[in-house]
Parts: sequence; C-alpha cells; structure tokens
Amino acid sequence: MLVRCDGTRSGYQLLCNGSVYQCVCGHTGCIQSKTATCSKQGFSVLGKCVACGAVGQHTLVAPEAVGFRRTLMQDPQTS
Repeated sequence: MLVRCDGTRSGYQLLCNGSVYQCVCGHTGCIQSKTATCSKQGFSVLGKCVACGAVGQHTLVAPEAVGFRRTLMQDPQTS
C-alpha cells in the first residue's frame, strides 16, 4: 500500500492520486506526467524537486512514515 497524493488536478476537482515522494531536503509531493497539473506536485516531470532543485534524489513515502495505521487485512488480530 502506498501513500496517494490528495492534491487536486488543475482545472478539475479530481484527486491527483499519484504516489507521494520525499526529496532529500524534506519536501514532499507527487510526480505527474505534465508540469503544474496537480496542486501538490512536488517534482517536475524529470524528477527535479520544486523546493531545492535536487534532481533524482527522492524516495517513495511509505504509509508508516506519515502515521497511517495498519488495516484489518494487514493485521486481523488487532480488530
């Protein structure tokens, strides 16, 4: 399970739904197939961080890193 981007697409009220990445500088956001298409887009199409300019130095954010709890399917004993 990955963390999904909850930003909205430019011109629409639809969720971006891309994966969320974190840069080495700590900035988080998603990567889209076009520039400036999501309100929470953190990286250019080529992987350049919009905060610090680092290129290709981002990692995928895991659910545990942002405080998501385990689901019933992952751990049925905690219900």
